[in-house]
Amino acid sequence: MLIDEYKALGSRNDFFIDPEQEKTISKFQELYNRTLGIKGSSDSVLGNIGLNLFNGATKKSNKGIYLHGGVGRGKTFLMDMFYKELPIKNKKRIHFHRFMNSIHEKLNSIKNMENPIDIISNEISNEIEVLCLDEFIVNDIADAMILGELLKGLFSNNLIIVFTSNTEPKKLYQDGLQREKFLYAINLIEENTEIIHLGSKKDYRLLKFGNVRTYHYPINEQTDTSMQQYFSSISPDWFNWFTRKPVFEGTTIRINNRDIDVRFLSSNTVWFKFNILCGNGRSQNDYIEISKIYKNVFISDVPIMNETYIDEARRFINLIDEFYDRHVKVIISAESAIDELCNIKKINKDFERTKSRLQEMQSDEYMEKQHKK
Repeated sequence: MLIDEYKALGSRNDFFIDPEQEKTISKFQELYNRTLGIKGSSDSVLGNIGLNLFNGATKKSNKGIYLHGGVGRGKTFLMDMFYKELPIKNKKRIHFHRFMNSIHEKLNSIKNMENPIDIISNEISNEIEVLCLDEFIVNDIADAMILGELLKGLFSNNLIIVFTSNTEPKKLYQDGLQREKFLYAINLIEENTEIIHLGSKKDYRLLKFGNVRTYHYPINEQTDTSMQQYFSSISPDWFNWFTRKPVFEGTTIRINNRDIDVRFLSSNTVWFKFNILCGNGRSQNDYIEISKIYKNVFISDVPIMNETYIDEARRFINLIDEFYDRHVKVIISAESAIDELCNIKKINKDFERTKSRLQEMQSDEYMEKQHKK
């Protein structure tokens, strides 16, 4: 059972058992049972199988979960635990911003067809049974205008949707343009999910960031090891708690229709090497997209930038500006201290702002800020 898996983590010194999370896990267990057609509950997987054999499977319900609460309360962690443990192939877990990007791309590709949103919702529902959307937030009018019809199609096709959000449904898109047209989407969410408030008083994100350096120098093996351990401790993915290793190593992510190499990857945390993130081919649009999707960004092997690094230095300035504006937590390994990081006459004035922001991004006040999509 999910609660047993959760309690097993209590022996770890970097895990905090939380009563509010325990209550929420019971709701995820109910959804788990309904998804698999399990009638009742038991203390073991074998027991649940036995219940199915003797009692027959209950009729499945497509009512999902909308989990909302403050930053760092464990919403993503709990959803990921449910997702990983759910033994079905037809499931998908995706950041909401990336999900909506894919919807807009599909709409553009079939814009001349009749009822394109119906086509897309049918396609999604035919491919998956459970959809987990992390960090559901609606700020864009284009998203707001299509979500009602999209959710209507998904729910009518009996797709189970799990949302995590910092905002309760009735406050979504609260001051948005033409909000009255979005109210239908809110009603659909309220009708088709169980609304759960994760009311924990603690921000576990800050407990993990507390007393940890986010700017490391010089570059050496010890620094790299420390950053890897830190990456593992703040990544919410369920299996990281056991292995202390990132989910994917040496993979790529797709940003603005191009693949970018990453060293390590988790659901809300990504690690780039400096030459990949600030080298040829990168632009401010890439940094905007990355900052919307990932709360935490690791950047390793930042060199001391001299005249031979002028293009890379300009990109680094743009990168830090975007991350700073969206309150991304940045963890860096560099060749030198911040004050000695750049010595390029043409851009030294602009880089002073970057130095100042790098200093501020290590402060408790900055760490407490909520990530902006």
